[in-house]
Amino acid sequence: MAAVENIITILENYISKAEEDEFLRDHDSRFVGLRAAVIGKSAKLKPPLNVIAPRLYYIADHSFYCIELFKYKYYLLAKAMLHGFNELNPLSLANNCRSLLEQVATLAYCMQAVQTMLDGLKHQGSIEKIDVIISKAEKILQRTYAGQGKKKNSASQVEAIHVHTAIDDLDKKLADSINSYDYLCEFVHPNLGNNLLVSSGEIGKGKIHSRSNIDENIVKIASIGIALLVFNTESVGMVYPTLTWRTHHLVELCFTQGAKITNVFSTKKPLPEGDGRSKETAFFFKNARTAQESMSLSHQYLIDNGHFVDPYNRSNGGVATIDGTIYIYDKWKTKVGDIWFKTPAYAGI
Repeated sequence: MAAVENIITILENYISKAEEDEFLRDHDSRFVGLRAAVIGKSAKLKPPLNVIAPRLYYIADHSFYCIELFKYKYYLLAKAMLHGFNELNPLSLANNCRSLLEQVATLAYCMQAVQTMLDGLKHQGSIEKIDVIISKAEKILQRTYAGQGKKKNSASQVEAIHVHTAIDDLDKKLADSINSYDYLCEFVHPNLGNNLLVSSGEIGKGKIHSRSNIDENIVKIASIGIALLVFNTESVGMVYPTLTWRTHHLVELCFTQGAKITNVFSTKKPLPEGDGRSKETAFFFKNARTAQESMSLSHQYLIDNGHFVDPYNRSNGGVATIDGTIYIYDKWKTKVGDIWFKTPAYAGI
């Protein structure tokens, strides 16, 4: 009984939290100004950056849209799962948990394509190779949102990502995804597993009615759904938006002074000025082209010197304006004491 109560509590909390994010779902109102700025600035760039910049922006924009879209679908499925519990409808519960696994797997597959693109673009200077790398991410994003099954209406329409392909990939990130999907399918398809949820389990005997919520199969089905919601919140809740932010940063780099196709994807080495021992002598990366690159170099410096980069170890050390530029100071707690960094304030596009 305690397991059932815990499942219901987790679902109720997830639904409540998701309803607080309603303001995130009006994508146009949030990004119409930024979109126009990117188009305007891109038009002033020389080829091929005038084409590369907006393509990268739309990958950042569309991947973030997909993140919010799938989060909304998770929310709807969580509501349906809770309803299945409250209404003693285990068939609905099983169907919705399986759908949730398919949704989580598909978004994971999509975001892996963005990660692969970012990895492939590092130090890349060949326009032909850059085009191929970006095209693969664009295609996966289209397949994620607009893909259709094998019976497409026309040859021009894109094919949906096959659910088994996505689940096979998810299994590398979330253990037992393949086994969980096979298990859920047994309770969705009209066979013995499906019948066990609403009968005694023997043909011609017993009563036909929904099993109690404390039935071990129903608890296991719901537990799979809970594990998927936790994975999306705790394991990739910050990872996916970070991928869109990193892609957005590449657009910023296209707009920096002196940007060329041969240097825009270069990676700087963390070679700071200062000694990092105090606010006055904070590490500063003079070679950073943007505020985000300066922050990334701070993280890389910590990693290269054997420190674990945990956001909870960072605290704001104040803000200062020097020669008209606003700087933010970060103080990191490490095993050798506090380390200070000075980073330009984010200016954006």
